[in-house]
Amino acid sequence: PAAASEAAAKAAPVATTGPNPAVPATAFRPAAAPAVCLQAGTFDTHQAETLRKALARWPQGSWTLEPIPVAGRWMVYLGRFPQADVLDKKKAELRELGIPFDRPGAAWEPGLSLGRYSTEEAAQRALADLRAKGVRTARVVPERPAGTAYVLRLPAVTEAQRPQADALRPQLGGRAWRSCEG
Repeated sequence: PAAASEAAAKAAPVATTGPNPAVPATAFRPAAAPAVCLQAGTFDTHQAETLRKALARWPQGSWTLEPIPVAGRWMVYLGRFPQADVLDKKKAELRELGIPFDRPGAAWEPGLSLGRYSTEEAAQRALADLRAKGVRTARVVPERPAGTAYVLRLPAVTEAQRPQADALRPQLGGRAWRSCEG
């Protein structure tokens, strides 16, 4: 019977009116929201420098601008054409030859792109194929030089720090924060 009453005493519920030394006080504090990793990008060198200036007062290690190599891209290009009617005539010729084309982008207007390639060698091969089909005036141009882009990463943003991260929106140039995991 003594052992039974001792076991019952141990199994009895603990009073809730005072502190229980068996349960640490931290167990009753609300759990802090976990920090999340946020990133935005990509940014060119000039945009990255603007971000560095905006982040200069942030604690060391609270952000990084991670470089990402950007491969060059080459285009088989026709143009610049002096007038719209000359461009229209060239489009008609390409249609007759069954050669697809599209707009080359603002920097190359008025002109036509006959293809974009990740290597200059691939663009040269495509140009040789086009010449065999009757295209005489096309050439290979570097549409985008190889370079470096940057991703801004905030590795551990807490809920309390989120307003600081959101205050960077003007420097993000319309890019949104996204999770580093996604």
